[in-house]
Amino acid sequence: MFGALSETEFSSQMTEEKCNAQTWLQFLKSLLRKYGKTLIVVDGAKYHFEKEHVKKFYEEYKDTLKVIQLPAYSPQLNPIEQTWKKIKNWLAITPWATEKEFEMKLAEALNNPDFMSKMFGYYLP
Repeated sequence: MFGALSETEFSSQMTEEKCNAQTWLQFLKSLLRKYGKTLIVVDGAKYHFEKEHVKKFYEEYKDTLKVIQLPAYSPQLNPIEQTWKKIKNWLAITPWATEKEFEMKLAEALNNPDFMSKMFGYYLP
């Protein structure tokens, strides 16, 4: 699962595939289509900086995509991590019996503005 926060909404993309450079690029392309200029804050996951495709993509879209890499082991600095934490805590106490019910509860959480971490102070030149 990939997620992104804007000032007013949470965007997510579920994938049954393993998170990798290809699925990451699909998510980035969807964000750029939806928002235009985009700032992303990323952790140290290898696929965020894969050389052959991802770094080339960052260079190609440098006018519309700003990438900020967080220091290692600093989830407290990443607004999306705070959102994931809220969602995971809620899912842990929310009953569901089947995979389909879980997916429905997850979708409910992803569309609930109460789970969004507030973001401000970010600037795209």
